[in-house]
Amino acid sequence: MAMPLGSYALADNIPAHYPQSASNSSLPLIQFSIKPRLCVLNAGEEVCRDELEVKWLSEEARSLCLYQSGKTDALRCWENETHGEYQFELAASASTDFQLRETNTGTAVSDQRFQVVYNDKKYRRARRNPWSFF
Repeated sequence: MAMPLGSYALADNIPAHYPQSASNSSLPLIQFSIKPRLCVLNAGEEVCRDELEVKWLSEEARSLCLYQSGKTDALRCWENETHGEYQFELAASASTDFQLRETNTGTAVSDQRFQVVYNDKKYRRARRNPWSFF
């Protein structure tokens, strides 16, 4: 199953043309994406260094901050904005979670994971010779 590129979270006052959720919440969708979302480390590599691009979009103006798991300070905050973008260099040896939180309440409204995968491909002999048809 393919994973969507962004996640969607519920917030305040959904416009009439948006379908209501199962909980009948009246909150607008926030689109939140991180690119890239995956880093593959080969044998001998211990740290993934990559330029991440964070984007979010909302129907209404929001005051949000971007947080990285394991850190108490926000990476970037936006005040009364309908969208936000942020680029930064990340060095990670394990998967890392990012959250968008409301500035005034600290409530998480959406999250994304930057996944670090180790390529453990071992050198092994193929089952058949490359010139064999059988």
